Amino acid sequence: MADAPMIQDLEWDPKIRSSPAVPGGAAPLPVAKTEDFDLGDFSIRVFWPTEPTKDALLPVFIWYHGGGMVLGGIGAENPFCTRVANTAGCVTIAVDYRMAPEYKFPVGHDDGWTAFKWVYENGKEKLGVDVGRFGIGGSSSGGNLAEAVSHRAGLEGIPVNFMVLGVPVCDNTATGETYKSWKVNQHCPGLPEPKMLWYRDQYLPKDDDRSNPVASPLLASDEAFKSSVDRVFIALAELDLLRSEGEAYAEKLRSFNKDVVCRTYPGVPHAVQAMDAVLNTARAWIKDMCVYVAMQFGKHPADIMMEDLYPDNVEVDVLQIEGGGPWLKLDTPMVLGEAPIYRAEDSTLHYVDCLKEPAELHVLQLDPTNGEAAGRPIIHQLEESVTVQFFRENKPGYICAYFAGVAFMDNNGKLEILKEIIPQEDRAIRRFNDGGVDCEGRFWLAEIDRKALAMGAGRVPADYKPIGRLWRYDPDGSLHLMESGLVCGNGLAWSPDNRTMYLNDSAAGLIYAYDFDIPSGSLSNKRLFVDRRVVGGEPDGMVCDVEGNLWIAMWGSHRVMCYSSTGKHLKDIKFSARNMACTSWGGPNYDTLYIATATDRSPRKKADDDGGHIFKYHVGIKGLPKYRFRG
Repeated sequence: MADAPMIQDLEWDPKIRSSPAVPGGAAPLPVAKTEDFDLGDFSIRVFWPTEPTKDALLPVFIWYHGGGMVLGGIGAENPFCTRVANTAGCVTIAVDYRMAPEYKFPVGHDDGWTAFKWVYENGKEKLGVDVGRFGIGGSSSGGNLAEAVSHRAGLEGIPVNFMVLGVPVCDNTATGETYKSWKVNQHCPGLPEPKMLWYRDQYLPKDDDRSNPVASPLLASDEAFKSSVDRVFIALAELDLLRSEGEAYAEKLRSFNKDVVCRTYPGVPHAVQAMDAVLNTARAWIKDMCVYVAMQFGKHPADIMMEDLYPDNVEVDVLQIEGGGPWLKLDTPMVLGEAPIYRAEDSTLHYVDCLKEPAELHVLQLDPTNGEAAGRPIIHQLEESVTVQFFRENKPGYICAYFAGVAFMDNNGKLEILKEIIPQEDRAIRRFNDGGVDCEGRFWLAEIDRKALAMGAGRVPADYKPIGRLWRYDPDGSLHLMESGLVCGNGLAWSPDNRTMYLNDSAAGLIYAYDFDIPSGSLSNKRLFVDRRVVGGEPDGMVCDVEGNLWIAMWGSHRVMCYSSTGKHLKDIKFSARNMACTSWGGPNYDTLYIATATDRSPRKKADDDGGHIFKYHVGIKGLPKYRFRG
């Protein structure tokens, strides 16, 4: 961007408008339908969502594109409009208002108002929208148009439910003397001061027009602010020339008791919203906007996932590898496949379907030369729901966590209860989930807070205190409480030197690391290792390789994700099942991942989802074996 020629230094040619304003934008998403409507002097483009709500009339959102009132057009911000339409379940409208230098102030603002008024008066009949649920928004100069529309609509008594602004122009009289960001960001790429002044000269050549409250909504009357939209989201870029006037507009709105969310995104320039193919911050920006729109139309923030916005690659520059479909397609898909473990002595893979009624233990014979299935799994029905199991050292059968405690399980699935940890009166609020065995043969088992988990990922209130716990059961039969405050304890793993233990809190979207003392089995120095709350996916079952990389089944993402020992996201393996549940190393060289998955029972389920079967991927890096219980 810094090396690109500035528009003010080029000979003007209207063809420039058809070029991207900056490199690095993502492509539009498919929508159900797109249609252009001719409003006489200009047109609008209407996007219908792929999965509309069940409402007879859909809510509507108008978006005004940026470009300094000079650049852009009806297709300039289609990628954003498709994302809003699909995630918020609303009809989204892009406005192709007339621009300078051919058309001066107030033509663009008049067109912005005409488009709004047309939708308000004709939306129900011609677009099938509910104008009682109406939002507006815009980026940069488009934000300026949206602000002007919100003031005029308020003064004329037309209700607007909310407004979304990105890097908005709020004061066309702004200079380096009046706003701090005009001085400190005057040389930032994307919108240096000479470029902004050139834009202003094209559309507002007359000085008197620049202080007109239509062109400079920050200067509007008290009455205009009082009557304008009550709920506003404003996204600002730290390195933007316009940041300070956006902050001033937010404060002005708040002074009239408006509900304003104003968020400044660090380290990004004015053009951030158009750079979502190359900047993760841009993706977070767009997700935040889409979430805000969706919330106004009755959705929960957790309904909007980054994978919905960027299905091919939720994070920039993370290698995507196609893992394909199921390796072992079961006769009946598992409800929740969990806890795969490989036994090299007889080349068998053991896993459970813990939520089937009754629960099942599957034992699958593998070919010792290539790790392929040598038949169909032998299935044992279980007396209780076993969620995780590990082999015992030099003894037959397994140690396991059943829903209420610790048990031995024989090769036929019969349980011998060792320790009931969750009493009968607490079983409605807690149950056991995942676990691990450390290098000293101690069994670790983690609980689920059933109430918090039922709320769903991302839906637990900030003031809620989760009650899930982590326990250690030693070979001598002693039990030790090791951690508390978990929503969904999951995916225990240890580093190659066993001095670091990793623990997932799946529904919370967090991965923690602890210093691990080998002789005592104690934990210290808890720290946040990976935070998936913004980008999505719930870290589930997890294993470590000999190089210290973690391979994490990421529930709700179709992916097994690989992270380095420093927390860097290295690569994803993408599969045809949405709910990847648990990973295990196996095969003759111990360099193959076997992955248990779950049937997708959510409203998001797709007909071709392959959840509930077993997947396999040859990594080529040797994994760390799962230890055995020494009791």
